[in-house]
Amino acid sequence: MVDRRYQKRMIRYWAREEAKANAILDRVLESEWFDYWHTHLDWMGRGNRHVSDRIAVAAGLLRLLERAVTSEREDVQCWVTLAPDTGQSALFLHSPNPRGTPWPYPFDGVTWDIAPPDWLAPLLPSTGLQPGRWGSGESQRLLMRVRP
Repeated sequence: MVDRRYQKRMIRYWAREEAKANAILDRVLESEWFDYWHTHLDWMGRGNRHVSDRIAVAAGLLRLLERAVTSEREDVQCWVTLAPDTGQSALFLHSPNPRGTPWPYPFDGVTWDIAPPDWLAPLLPSTGLQPGRWGSGESQRLLMRVRP
């Protein structure tokens, strides 16, 4: 059980962090190209404290993903990684770029269309996002992208 005061404080905290990330995303989406650009919602790793905070981080990143996808940039790949340490969870943007990094990003080693964990399933719309898993053991990450 989470203390109500803690919960209210964290709701405000996550709203502020998501607002900052939205402001950054607004500026970044004006860029001509992306080379694995990413931003973290939980820079301080506070989502590791409680499952409700982990859910808040995932929900915020998925909302950022939706915003990036609806930005009408057809040449941009967008995906979210959800790591065991929420401070490492991030939204990624990638496009053809002058640095020559692989485009489209191949997602080597990712197993797609997995059953999402119970805590994540309610956050996913019935269609549209494709859940995946990359890595193993403690370094395992969940990935969410728009279904190709």
